[in-house]
Order: sequence, then structure tokens, then C-alpha cells
Amino acid sequence: MTDTTEPDSHGNVARRASGRDMGLIGRLVGVIVAPRRTFEVVVRHPRWLGVLLVVALFIAGASSWLVSTELGQQMLLEQQVSAMESFGITVSEEMYAQLTRRLASAVYFTAGGVLLSIPLVTLVIAGVVWTVGYVVFGAGASFRAMYAVVAHAGAVNIVQQLFVVPLNYARGAMGNPTTAGAFFPMLEEGTFAARTLGLIYLFVVWQLFVLSIGVAVLYGRRTGPIAVVFYLLYAVIAVGGGFALSRMGG
Repeated sequence: MTDTTEPDSHGNVARRASGRDMGLIGRLVGVIVAPRRTFEVVVRHPRWLGVLLVVALFIAGASSWLVSTELGQQMLLEQQVSAMESFGITVSEEMYAQLTRRLASAVYFTAGGVLLSIPLVTLVIAGVVWTVGYVVFGAGASFRAMYAVVAHAGAVNIVQQLFVVPLNYARGAMGNPTTAGAFFPMLEEGTFAARTLGLIYLFVVWQLFVLSIGVAVLYGRRTGPIAVVFYLLYAVIAVGGGFALSRMGG
């Protein structure tokens, strides 16, 4: 594939390339193994529906399968009870029985929640990043292209499910094992440091870097400064969340 670049009227770099387009599977794999080259294709052909459906259906399928198993339902029940008790709620026998009865519909709620949340979260992230990009870089990118970039960055979630779901099933626990807190088991549970590190998910760190590459390609900018901004914002959110949870005892 041969690429040439030239400045556009907004001072950005407009990429024009000759060569064949990439199919859906090729783009999903490409985001993982060759993100910059793949995002150049995505920016030229901003299609998002197929990749969004694949990501949402895969996550919904993996998550609902886990809670459909006997072990998964027990893990979910223990997680719910633990979450309630961490906020000072005493779980009575009646409440426990209600939680147990609700497990029968957990599969549908899990799948439905994922299928609804993935497009919505993608829309919110794309809207925020596009708005900031419009203010900082100018009107050099369409919202459709930004939505396609964010949707393709979601391919990292497929890898996450392939890793987390079997691991959770094997260890018999529902919580996310891929947090920065996993590297600091000596920290006392419930403290500010433990809560903050528990909100830093390693796959989100990877996904933010992939998204940084996509945004950089879209606006013709360097990846580094964009990634730094994303990581600083993520750190602020984690610190704020860790402070709030440690204060609430949650």
C-alpha cells in the first residue's frame, strides 16, 4: 500500500492512499497487531456498524455464558452480597433468597445490559473526544470517523474477554483480575491506595493507547501527547473514585 500525505485547509494532514480496503475481521485483528495502519484504513472508510456488533455480541455472549453456569451464578451471588456488605448493608435471609431467585434472569439482564451499553458508551466517548478535538484541532474530522475510531478501539475488549472470562471461571471469582491492584496484594483492602489501583484496569490502559493512535491518525498528529492526556484523565478519574470509595467504605 502506498500512502502520500498533504496538508488540508485546516492544517491537518490528509491521508490519501491507494490499495485495497480491509474487511471486518482484518480490521478487528489489525487494531490489535497493527493499529496505525488499520486506523488509516478506518479513517478513509469510517464504517462502524459491523465492528460494533461483533464487539457487543462477543462481550454479551462471553459474559452471559459465565453467569449461565452454576459456578458463575454462585460467583455472581457472592459478588452481590459482598458489595452490599461493603456498604454496611446487612444481608438478611429474605434478601439473600431474593438475590438467589433473581439469578434465573441474570443471563438476560447481563446480555441485554451489554448490548445496550456498548453503543451508548461508544457514543459518549466519541462525542467527548470529538468535541475536544474540534476545539483543539479544528473541524478536521467528521463525527462518523471519530465514532468508527472509538468503535474499532473496542476490539481490545474481545481480547479482554478471552483472557478474563476463563480466568474468572478457573479461580471462582467474578471480580476483574486485571487491575493494577493485583500487583500490590500487600495493600490493606478498602484503603485509598487499594481502591485507586483497583480502578486502574490494564486492558483499559491498552485500549486508551490504541484509541490515542486512532485519534492521532484521524487528526494527523503525534500519538504521544494525545496518549498522555488520556492517561492523565484516567488517573484523575481513578484517584477521585478511589478517594470516594475509601471514604464510603465501598
